[in-house]
Amino acid sequence: MPSATPGNPTVAVIGNVDQLDAYLVACAAGRPEPALAGLQVAQAAWRERAGDGGMAAWEHAHRLGLPLVDTARVAAEPGLGKHFPDAAGRRLRATALRSAHGYLAVAVEPGSDEAIVSTLGFVANLPIAPMVASEHAGDEHGSPQDDLDEDQRIARQMGLEPGRAAQERSRHDSELASRWTMIRAMRETLSAAVRQRASDVHIRPGASDFELLFRIDGNMVPQRHIIPEVAALVINRIKVFAQLDIAEHRRPQDGRGTFKLDDGRSIGLRVSVVPSVLGESVVVRLLDTEESLKTIEQIQLSPADRAELDDQMARSHGFFLVTGPTGCGKSTTLYAMLQALRRQPINILTVEDPVEYTLAGIRQMEVNPRIDVTFSNALRSFLRHDPDVIMVGEIRDRETAGMAVESALTGHLVLSTLHTNTAATTVTRLLELGVEAYLLRAALTGIMAQRLVRLTCEHCRTPEEPAPAIRSALGVGPDEEFTTGRGCARCHGTGVFRRSAVYELMRITPAIRALIEPGVDADRMHAAALAGGMVPITEAALRMARQGRISLAEAYRVRAD
Repeated sequence: MPSATPGNPTVAVIGNVDQLDAYLVACAAGRPEPALAGLQVAQAAWRERAGDGGMAAWEHAHRLGLPLVDTARVAAEPGLGKHFPDAAGRRLRATALRSAHGYLAVAVEPGSDEAIVSTLGFVANLPIAPMVASEHAGDEHGSPQDDLDEDQRIARQMGLEPGRAAQERSRHDSELASRWTMIRAMRETLSAAVRQRASDVHIRPGASDFELLFRIDGNMVPQRHIIPEVAALVINRIKVFAQLDIAEHRRPQDGRGTFKLDDGRSIGLRVSVVPSVLGESVVVRLLDTEESLKTIEQIQLSPADRAELDDQMARSHGFFLVTGPTGCGKSTTLYAMLQALRRQPINILTVEDPVEYTLAGIRQMEVNPRIDVTFSNALRSFLRHDPDVIMVGEIRDRETAGMAVESALTGHLVLSTLHTNTAATTVTRLLELGVEAYLLRAALTGIMAQRLVRLTCEHCRTPEEPAPAIRSALGVGPDEEFTTGRGCARCHGTGVFRRSAVYELMRITPAIRALIEPGVDADRMHAAALAGGMVPITEAALRMARQGRISLAEAYRVRAD
C-alpha cells in the first residue's frame, strides 16, 4: 500500500464491486499496490463519509496495512461457501465477499488480529485477498437455520436434548450457567450489541422459541431466534452475571454488572428480568460512555441557547429542570452539564436511581428505598456536606420537590428532571405536586424540555412523500420537499442512523415569573415564553426536517402540541 504523508495517514477504500474486481485482477497479476493507489482516503474524509461509528474500521485497516471495503456498497455474493465455509467465517468473524480471477476477497471485522488474517488462507481453498469490513459484511447472526443448528449444538454440548422438558434442569442451573460455552455466548451477544450501537438487548419469550432483539436508535431490530433450552441457559448466565437469584422465576428482578470488551473498554450493564406467561423476559441496558456520555458541545445547542445554558450553570443558586418522556435523553443532558461544572473548583453531589455513569471529582449516591435512602432523605443529608451543586435524578413526589426548591433557595444550584411534555407544563406540574407558588417563583430559573429524534441515514436517503395530514398539522406547504431513509445495511434496514436531541429552553423571565400562581394556565405561560424568544420543540424539529437531517414524519412524531 502506498505510504501516507506524515501527519495525514490514508487507507485504501474499496467502494464498489468494480473497484473490488480491479483489485482482484491486480492481486492475480502480483501487483496489488497500483490498484490501491487511487483509492486512498484520509482519516478526516472517511469520518465525514462514515461518521464516528466507522472510525474503528478505518483505524484497524490502517494498523494492519490492509484495504478497507465499504460493505454498505459491496455486498457478499452468494454461493461462496464452497470456497470459504460459513462455520469458519463465523468463528473467525470474517465474510467471503467475491471470488474472481482466481482470488477470494475476504473481509474481516474490526478488531481481528494478524493471527486471524493469517488463518484465512488455511481455511479457504483459493488464494486470499484480505481486507477490513467497514461494517459487518455478512448477516450479524447468520441464517435462521444456522442459528437453529448452532443452538442445538450448544444444547447438546451442555448435556441437554433439544425439545425435552426441563424439569430436572433447575438443580444444575448455576453450574451450567457458569460454563465457558454460555459465558462465550453471552460475550458474543453483548459485543455484537455494542458494535451495532445498541442501547438495550432484549430476550423476548414467544410461543415456541425466544427472540433476541437490539434497540438501535430507538428501533427494535430483530437479531435471531433462540431455542428454549439455550435461551434458559443464556438467561441464567445473565442472572449470575448480574448477581440475581437464578432459582427465582416468579418475581421481577433487577441487577447490574460491568462487561469488558476485547479492547479493554468497560460497559456498564443494568439487567431487568420480568416473568411472563411464556417465560422470562430480559432487558439489558448498555451504558457505553463512548456512545452515550456526551459533552455540552455534542448536544448541539443553538448559539443563543448555549449562552443561556452557560448562564444557568454560572449561577450560584437556582433550580433548573430538564423534562420530557422516558428515554428522551434527560440524564444525558444533565451529565453533560455536570461534566462542564466539574471543571470549576466547586463541590458537586448527586443522588440518582441508579447511578448510570461514574464521574471523577463528583460524589454520587444511589437511592435505596429498602433502607429508607430516598431522594428527599439524601437531599437532607447533602445539605450538611457543603455542596455548591446538587443533582437530583428525578422529582417524583411532593417531598422531593419541596426539598429541591428549598435547597435552591438556600444558596445551591439544583439540577433535576421531571416527566412533563413541555417547558410550560412543568410549572403547572410542580404546583400540582404541592410546591408553594411564592417559593417556586423565587427558586426556578430555567426549564429545558426535550425529545430524541432519529437522524435520517445518509447512505439510503430518498425523497419523502409525507401524508397530507402531516403537512397540514405542521403547516408545511405542498411544494416543500423532504427526505427519509429507505433502509440499508448501514442502518440495519431502519432508514435512521444515530439520534439527536431537539428541545425548547425556557428562561424564567420576570414576565413568566409573574404568571406562576396556583391554577395558572400552561398556554399563557407558553405564549409568554415564545414572546421571550423560546423556540418550541415542534418548530425546532420542523427546522431539522427542512435541513434534511430528519424526515417530516419524524418531526410530526415528536411534536409537542
